Amino acid sequence: MKQKSIYERYTLKQKIDISKRAETMRTLNSELKKSQELAKQLFEIAKQTEIKPGETNAMSLRSSSWYSTIIQEQLETTENRNKFLQQEVDDNRKILAKAVHRKNKSEEAWHRYEAVEQAHKEDKFEQDLLGRKRNISKFGN
Repeated sequence: MKQKSIYERYTLKQKIDISKRAETMRTLNSELKKSQELAKQLFEIAKQTEIKPGETNAMSLRSSSWYSTIIQEQLETTENRNKFLQQEVDDNRKILAKAVHRKNKSEEAWHRYEAVEQAHKEDKFEQDLLGRKRNISKFGN
């Protein structure tokens, strides 16, 4: 079995790195989507818990205010998480693009190496063939 060249091994390493980063990217996108959906739901709940004009007693005002405060805190936390996750997604996208670029470069280097190796093999074969023809002409007639 032919031993793999360093270029081929490096390209395979890059492919593995890309697949890991792509998996991380999918996970981050999934988490961001869930978090955005949660923020949307919390926003709808916050709109529903607004104090309606009319007759209300102190107890309902207090409980409504407490509930609104809790919802607003959760909404703020979720929005901060969304910002963080969006930043992570953006950073990961850049890293993934760089990894793909490195893989493409290593594949190009690998193919150049393979072409040079093939050219050397062909040259050696032609030299051997010419040497045999000379030997045949010396001893043949």
